[in-house]
Amino acid sequence: MRNMRKIAGRKVLFVFPVIVALLGFFWGTNVRPVYVPLNGTFSGGIVVPAGISDEVADYFSGLNATIYSFEAGVIGDEMNASITISALRLSPPYELEDFEVIINARPIKGTAYVPYAERIPVCIRYHGNDYRAFLTVKPREEVKASGSWSRGYLDGASNSTLLEVGDLKLVVRVEGPGHYFFSVVTAWKNVEVNNGGLILGVGE
Repeated sequence: MRNMRKIAGRKVLFVFPVIVALLGFFWGTNVRPVYVPLNGTFSGGIVVPAGISDEVADYFSGLNATIYSFEAGVIGDEMNASITISALRLSPPYELEDFEVIINARPIKGTAYVPYAERIPVCIRYHGNDYRAFLTVKPREEVKASGSWSRGYLDGASNSTLLEVGDLKLVVRVEGPGHYFFSVVTAWKNVEVNNGGLILGVGE
């Protein structure tokens, strides 16, 4: 029994230094996690492997963002209502090779459109691992488009384009009298970027 205890003890003493050595090895390599502060169009910070930290900082410092806001007004007999739906146009400084950037659940490959939020979820995907953070976005430019339509017109205008600016357009779908669903979609492929609903008073 004494010999068994000695052997077990030796195993523990042997394994522990190996684990410490491995941890020290990874900590000293490009896998070591570091915090990357960001202060530009996207501000805040994100923890990523040291090996890509400089490129992450460089990429986000050159990432251009423009907000497109579409305001749709509905004019009723007794009630008026409006809704604003916004999309963010992102233009990266270059194409990435070592990692992938995902913003608000949309992969950024070339110019891309994502739903706008002031605090926006960002993910860096590197070697099968995701590194996530919420960043504050301050677009460098803002483009606005607005219009108002009577309820009588909109009730018969389902699937019509109401506004169009650049590569984006605002489309309305009528769910029922006074019940409208607005979508911001890309003009060339009709890919939905953001949406919102509006219900005018049922008693109108």
